[in-house]
Amino acid sequence: MSTIFSTVSLKYSALIISVISIFSISGGGDDESYWTNYNSSFAPEAFVDDESYEPLFYSTDMFYGYDNYMQGHSYRFVDTQVKEWNTYLENQISKETLNVIIGTDSLNDVVAKVCSAIKTNKPNGASRKYNLENVKTKHFFEFINLAKSLEEATNFYPDWDYKTDTYSESTKIKTSVVKKIEKLYNETTDNFLKEKYWFLTIKASFYSENRSNAISFFNGTSAKVEKGISYYRALSYLAGINYAQKKYALSNYQFAVVFENCPILRKEAIFDFKPQETKDFNESLNMAKSIEEKAALWTLYGYYADPVEAIAKVYELDPKNKHLTYLLTRAVNIEENNLNHTEYVKYTLKSYVNESKLDKKLYALVTEIAQTNNTMNPYMWDIVAGYFETLKGNYSKATTHLNEAKKTAPQKALVQNQIKLFAIFNQVSKTKVLNPQTENELLPNLVWLYNYNKQIQNSTEYYSKETSDEEMKLRTDFLVSWSRSYISNLYKKQNNEVMSELFSREDNYYAKKERLEKMQTYFLENKNTAWDKLAQSLYTITLDDIYEYNGIMFAYNNQIDEAIDEFKKCKKLDTLYGNPFNGKIMDCIDCDHNAKQKTKYTKLTFMQKVKEIQDHVANDVETYSGNILLGNAFYNMSHYGNARLFYNNPIVDQYGNYIDEEYSDMLYNNSQTEYYYKKALSVAQNDEEKAKATFLLTKIERNKFYLSKQYVPDEVDFITFKGYKTLMQNYSNTKYYQEVINECGYFSRVADQ
Repeated sequence: MSTIFSTVSLKYSALIISVISIFSISGGGDDESYWTNYNSSFAPEAFVDDESYEPLFYSTDMFYGYDNYMQGHSYRFVDTQVKEWNTYLENQISKETLNVIIGTDSLNDVVAKVCSAIKTNKPNGASRKYNLENVKTKHFFEFINLAKSLEEATNFYPDWDYKTDTYSESTKIKTSVVKKIEKLYNETTDNFLKEKYWFLTIKASFYSENRSNAISFFNGTSAKVEKGISYYRALSYLAGINYAQKKYALSNYQFAVVFENCPILRKEAIFDFKPQETKDFNESLNMAKSIEEKAALWTLYGYYADPVEAIAKVYELDPKNKHLTYLLTRAVNIEENNLNHTEYVKYTLKSYVNESKLDKKLYALVTEIAQTNNTMNPYMWDIVAGYFETLKGNYSKATTHLNEAKKTAPQKALVQNQIKLFAIFNQVSKTKVLNPQTENELLPNLVWLYNYNKQIQNSTEYYSKETSDEEMKLRTDFLVSWSRSYISNLYKKQNNEVMSELFSREDNYYAKKERLEKMQTYFLENKNTAWDKLAQSLYTITLDDIYEYNGIMFAYNNQIDEAIDEFKKCKKLDTLYGNPFNGKIMDCIDCDHNAKQKTKYTKLTFMQKVKEIQDHVANDVETYSGNILLGNAFYNMSHYGNARLFYNNPIVDQYGNYIDEEYSDMLYNNSQTEYYYKKALSVAQNDEEKAKATFLLTKIERNKFYLSKQYVPDEVDFITFKGYKTLMQNYSNTKYYQEVINECGYFSRVADQ
């Protein structure tokens, strides 16, 4: 048992049931928790109406729900306290004021001043706001002031001392103070106040120099106390003391009693329930005075250890026990976390189910209980049984269970949609071949599923359709990604690459020309059946994207005519941020983007201008300047230039400073640039022109160096390039040389050596 139960230290755990919790009750990392819920298709909220169970739903976090930390603080008792005092005071003090006095520290000084006025019988500015002639109002302030005076100990938050590697110690309430509170309990004849002082006595004892006083006081007085929230809060304190005294069986039994009878304390009871050995748990079972208490103990066992065994034991005790529903949701969600897996593969989520991992004991138990039809909610067991039969490949049995559940389940949207979700899972799972008939059979349910999922993801759209908060609890994410992966794989087996790609995109699909042509042909054929429309709605690539991709690829291969033809087919193209014909000494993309441009180029007009310059050069018109401009154009199209937007395309999909290996040769390559700069150098008429062409060629030399093994960051991150040597040896007399000295820090360092 010691390896089954968590052994979180309870040194400070009992503080959870005080006013402020010192524990952060989040466990696993956010990403892990996200994937746990993502891989689930079974919503526990559909079946468990009692909100006290919600933090206990299965999660890799310690407790389920984004706000579980806030729920863990004892100020959740404030509302109850405010209502009780407001009733007792007969609205002499408003609920709003009571809420501030009880739930915050902001009026502590006022409370103290009011009590001073009561004690001295001398009214003051604070006391005049309240009717102190009312005895109950006096009693309220006296009690609250006393309770607030204990908070240095009861609200203590330990600090970590890095010098001693220990937590700071809390202030202990003196025994004399505890005796004073106990005396007030004994003397008061007001039943309401008597209960308040009773609980305060136990709470003060817990934080006192002598904790054992709480046990003797509780044992001598608890029979007279109504078993409400105060009683079970007090019992929680006792359980904490017993645990500290290593009375594990008694402590855990008491926490089970709290769990059973006080929903608002269920989370704390779960947290503090910690048997050390199997014998501790068995001793706790022997202490149980009723079937309900035994069932509570097994439920706590199921939370930490084995929910399947817990279900079996609780069912044996009482098939209609209220905890069975919760235990089943937890068991199913744990099972889903073992069975279902999702990974993000660049463009899409790939999900799959490992059916072979289905727990045989859980499957057999659920099937048996579903057949007996004697639980509080038989439809739930049918739903889970149907889910499991699908996993087992027994599709007819699954349908039978789900149909039975639909007939007997309440007409709650979340429950009915949960049934529909598993019916879709069953329908898709049993589909082994995709053809017009099976596609049409799947279509209505998949349209519903995918639209529902979009609505959940888009809260604005969701609420505009007046869909309830409850329905948002339906877990559709996994089934959406799984169904798309499943259908895609079926198409792949049938050698239908296009439909496979539409349902689940692959990161290298367009790397093969024949695949691209197949997809382009598919779009050109304008397939518009309902099934095709569904597939196309899931896909993120359009025919325009393919045309643009073709144009980009042609451009980098210097097939400018072909690139122009493809770009002309596009309905809309990006406008480049900077002048792509700039070729400055210093590469500054942002500078080029911010510079004023007389002419703004789209991808199409850019290529048309490149074509125009190429034609001029071919006809020996402005050959030097033309080759420089063409070199600049191809340089700016590369990753190093100001026209990165040129390769902005959802198929290319390369952004920022990291380039995928698939596109590295294309986007890091300056071979076309080098070709044109060398042509410019060969036709240069003077040293100024030669100096410029030489320096621009040195940029390419530099870029090659940074891609080579010779470059070692922080060790060899700069060398004297050949182009620099040529500039210094041959063109130091030029104006361009001086411009380079002024603008290029690397070159100026070399020149100064």
